[in-house]
Amino acid sequence: MIIEKLHITSFGQLADADIELSSGTNVIEGGNESGKSTVAAFIKFILYGMRDPNERRLYINWNGASASGSMTARRLDGSRVRIERMIAVDSASGAARERVSMTDAETGVRIDCGKCPGEFLLGVPEDVFAGTAFVRQIGGAYLDGAKMSAAAENLLFSADEAINTKKAAEKLDAVRRSLRHKNGKGGSLYEMETERAALSASLEDAKRASGELIAVESSIADLTAKRETATARREQTRRKIAGYETVLNLHRFDQLNSAKDELAALYRKKDAILTEGLVGSHFPDDQYIAELRAVNDGMTATASSIASISRRLDELRDEETMTPDRELCERFADDEAAREEIRGEFDDLTMRKRALGTSSIGTILVAIICAVLVVLNRNGGSAVVIPLSIATATFAVAAVIMAIVSLVADSQSERRLRYYGAADREALASRLDELSLEAKNYRELGERIAAAEAERYVQYSVYDDEKAEARRLLSLRGLDPDDAELPSVLSETIAACESLRMRDDAISSDILRGRGEVEELTRRLDGVSEDEVRAEAEAVNADEFASISAVDLRRERDFTENAVTKLTEAIHAQELRRTQLLATREDPAAISVKLDALDKKIAEENERYESCVLAIDALSAAGSDVRQSVAPHLRSLAREYLSRVTEGKYDELGVDAAFAMSVSADGAYRELDLLSAGTADAAYLSLRLALVKLLYRSEPPTLVFDESLCRMDDRRASGVLSLIAGGELQAVFLTCQDREARLFAGIDPDVRIIKL
Repeated sequence: MIIEKLHITSFGQLADADIELSSGTNVIEGGNESGKSTVAAFIKFILYGMRDPNERRLYINWNGASASGSMTARRLDGSRVRIERMIAVDSASGAARERVSMTDAETGVRIDCGKCPGEFLLGVPEDVFAGTAFVRQIGGAYLDGAKMSAAAENLLFSADEAINTKKAAEKLDAVRRSLRHKNGKGGSLYEMETERAALSASLEDAKRASGELIAVESSIADLTAKRETATARREQTRRKIAGYETVLNLHRFDQLNSAKDELAALYRKKDAILTEGLVGSHFPDDQYIAELRAVNDGMTATASSIASISRRLDELRDEETMTPDRELCERFADDEAAREEIRGEFDDLTMRKRALGTSSIGTILVAIICAVLVVLNRNGGSAVVIPLSIATATFAVAAVIMAIVSLVADSQSERRLRYYGAADREALASRLDELSLEAKNYRELGERIAAAEAERYVQYSVYDDEKAEARRLLSLRGLDPDDAELPSVLSETIAACESLRMRDDAISSDILRGRGEVEELTRRLDGVSEDEVRAEAEAVNADEFASISAVDLRRERDFTENAVTKLTEAIHAQELRRTQLLATREDPAAISVKLDALDKKIAEENERYESCVLAIDALSAAGSDVRQSVAPHLRSLAREYLSRVTEGKYDELGVDAAFAMSVSADGAYRELDLLSAGTADAAYLSLRLALVKLLYRSEPPTLVFDESLCRMDDRRASGVLSLIAGGELQAVFLTCQDREARLFAGIDPDVRIIKL
């Protein structure tokens, strides 16, 4: 049988998971709690179900109340089968309901065989599968030899005689079980033996109770004597503690009186300081000193700020004085449009000069034309000559006037260029831009000077306020210094007040500590009379307690108190036990008579039981012969496998009819329990593989190994892997390590690695 695919709908912590397997070797890797063992259990669940309630609690899905899934497998004849199984548990009653179906994976036709899928496919029951092909975690290779031997016998039986012998043995065994069950926990013989054991126990209890009663009486007497001794010691310790307390209280009263005297002296010192520091009704407190300090620091900071502002103001004024072209800068600073006006005026003068110059030339030309006309028409009479002469003179005068105005405009333009230090119009524009920038800087300088003057004014106002506050505070101490003395008087007053406060605080701290000491001593002496203590102290030797530790006294007191208490409790317990023994003690003679009668009846029933056992043994001989015939072949296969796994170190292997194993080591056969865990695992794995070869006649199984090689070293594990990889069976290894995959890499390159 080859498992092709697993679909886990819900099983343990796994849900909706698909795992596809190759027909050869498969290694499923995953960390702890990743579901490896759950996958192994799921394979067995699909094949054989889940009858064990413990398994149900473990694998019923953690988020529901059911376990389900499917498996697709290919048989040796090439047919493919799909198995679906579901089990659900009722949460109220705890009853389980299971459903399983097998269908042909190719046609979908249901397969009805009357068997569970594992028995139908593999031809073996669940216990045989679990004891051979299904290998669990550490130590899982071990198997129940007697159980597997019987299973092998049942599978290999084919003769009718063997089947009849078995049925006869079962009938005799039913009679034997009525007398005594196989596990020894049932049957009439077991009930009589149980009754006999109870009678024997009662007889022993009766005898023991008599002896115990004597012992209890003796223990009560011994404990009573010890309690009297402990009580006397306790009273002695109490007297010591009372004397110690008297001496201690006397010392406390002396301390209390001394502390009160010291406290009174401290109060007198505090009164003297108050008298010294009191001016009128004012005494400097922390708030007053803080106010003095604040105003002193404020005055210092304000004076420093005023000095800094004054220095900055002087520097700004010096910078203002050194500014070139101050008159132009002031003009440009006051009138931001001056640059454009000056440029427009210059352009007007230039245009006027050009227009007048052109007009004067045109007018002269007209005058010349008129003069020429006068000369040409001088003989024409006065009607022509006079008007032309007047026009000539008029145009000549106009030309002169326009020439003069043009020269004036040109002179004005030159003066403006010289005033602004420019050679031409382009230079004038550049010069005006420079003057605008200088004017902007000059204006900003003026603004900084104004801001500094305003800030200094504000600081002077603050300083005046701080001086007023300082005078107010100093007036509380009867001081009124002038402005020159104010800073020094303020500093001296702060120092004097702080000194006064420090002395007052120190005295107050001492007073607080002294009051605490007085209150603590008073609390400890609450309810204690000093006169009584001093009277009691006269009868106590104080030197006796000089070297005694209070801890030792309290420890001794606790010890004696506990001793008396525990002894009292022990006496009470023994008295209760004595009462119980007196109430429940039985007569040993009556119990002995009943015991003798029961022994006779048990002897008779034992004879019947032995007869049944002899008959069963005789009928079982035939089955034993079958097992004996299987053992040599099984031993030969297991020995061959073990030799290959251990590289020939253990090539001799013993397997008896009950499948108990031993190996040859150091010239002698030794039980596997005497060898290492890895060697024992290898031997039992070899036995399981041999059983697989013998018992699975109809269909080879899939081998499942769940952490089965973890106790073997790499060489032994590699031997097991080589043995399995070289076979024809499908194998599934579940592991939390990468060792199997690494070892398989050098053995079987076609191995499939699956990560969970």
